[in-house]
Amino acid sequence: MPASSGVEDSRYLVYFNEFSAFLSPDALNVIATAAQRAKEIGAKSVLVQGRASATGSPAANQHLTETRTQVVYDALQKDGVNPAIVQQQPLGQTTTTDTSVMDRRVDIVLFK
Repeated sequence: MPASSGVEDSRYLVYFNEFSAFLSPDALNVIATAAQRAKEIGAKSVLVQGRASATGSPAANQHLTETRTQVVYDALQKDGVNPAIVQQQPLGQTTTTDTSVMDRRVDIVLFK
């Protein structure tokens, strides 16, 4: 089932340091909260959507977003989310020149 089908229930933002895919304790807490919510609502699908700031090359940022998306996917699975309902969508670098943490994130979007 495509992650975009259904009604969006909630969105959780997992932030990363620049050039990093390391999950901080805060990031792990956000993922655990998202996983718990997914189970509570019986989520039909989960979209894991990665971004990177425009700092660095587009190829490096694409790889970084793929890695970030994968580590969040793995953590969701570890926290009990069925991998069959999770869709990864690494978007690569953003088109803005903003290098803030807002462009260095993975969105977890739950659909019911």
